[in-house]
Amino acid sequence: MKNNIIISSIALILISSVFTFTQIFATASGTVKSKDGKPIEGAQVILVFSEDGTKYELITDNKGKWRKMNLRPGTWTIGFLSDGYEPKNLNIEISAIKENPPLDVELDPRPESPVVLGDALYAEKKFDEALKEYQRVLEKHPDFIQLYDKIGLCYYRLNDYDKATVYFMKMLEKEPQSQDTLINLSAIYFEQGNLDEGMKYFQQLDKNTLTDSTLFYNIGILFFKNNQIELAIEYLSKSLELDPKYVDAYYQMGLASLNKGDTEEARASFEKVIELAPESEKAALAKNLLEYIK
Repeated sequence: MKNNIIISSIALILISSVFTFTQIFATASGTVKSKDGKPIEGAQVILVFSEDGTKYELITDNKGKWRKMNLRPGTWTIGFLSDGYEPKNLNIEISAIKENPPLDVELDPRPESPVVLGDALYAEKKFDEALKEYQRVLEKHPDFIQLYDKIGLCYYRLNDYDKATVYFMKMLEKEPQSQDTLINLSAIYFEQGNLDEGMKYFQQLDKNTLTDSTLFYNIGILFFKNNQIELAIEYLSKSLELDPKYVDAYYQMGLASLNKGDTEEARASFEKVIELAPESEKAALAKNLLEYIK
């Protein structure tokens, strides 16, 4: 009798375990298509479990299909992403007891940006044509403030610094902390040799986001011309941190170091010029200066 009770208990435990196991796992599947019913291959499907944030990422196949097994039952947020389409999110209850119907999702096409043509012309360095296109778009979309920056860049590339400055200023009126605009204004003033005005905008930048070694180089040159050698070396050093193969920056660092009286640093900089560009004009000048140092 006792053995029968034990066997019955074990059987109940096994049955309970099987029942629990079937309760835990579920399957979700579906398709991702465009509005015209065409499957979207390579769409990203992101499943996030509401209870604890468990996350899975899938990619649709060439028929737009996706499938995920072994999901916990409950509420899941499922996101659908694909280039050229508006993203979509759904909150779905997924069951482990009954079959979950496929999720057939249609994504809306993302509206084409009105500056696509202008950007293409700018990329092809057709700055006159890009300028006209941006101005045409601005007439139709006066609230599209990013056009101020784009128009300013066209004038900048066409060497019309006055008009470029006007449009960059308009952009700053709308977005005072626009990093790109602050960089563009700084560059214009530095190229014109106006150190004070350039630094006014440069100092408003988040320096950790700057990746253009030329900007630091130009500042270093201006400080050098203004006989502010320590500051020149500081900014030339930052330029070289961003671009360790910047030959002109090494050459100018050598000159600044010589001016400071640091012959060891000057020698190291000139030798680097020769190493990086042995046949260049800068290398020939560096060799002469190395002879002078000796």
